[in-house]
Amino acid sequence: MLQMLGAFAEFEREMIRERTTSGMQAAKKHGVRLGRPRSLEVDEERQVVRQWRSGGYTLAALAHQYRVHLSSIKRAVYRASEAAQPSLLPA
Repeated sequence: MLQMLGAFAEFEREMIRERTTSGMQAAKKHGVRLGRPRSLEVDEERQVVRQWRSGGYTLAALAHQYRVHLSSIKRAVYRASEAAQPSLLPA
């Protein structure tokens, strides 16, 4: 009896996993961004990068100014240094 219950539970779990995966794929098709939203908008990231490259601000000072975690500032600077994000580079 317990083996039967275990088999049904395993089957149901697999069905849930499949429905979740198909739902996420459908959402991506419709342009929905999955996951936690970024703490800085794109224009704020541009300002952060500009200020950082000017040499007048530390990363910690920028994090305090924008009221975000230091890691958010570091990621913004890193993204701007990548060729994949030329929109964040200062003009």
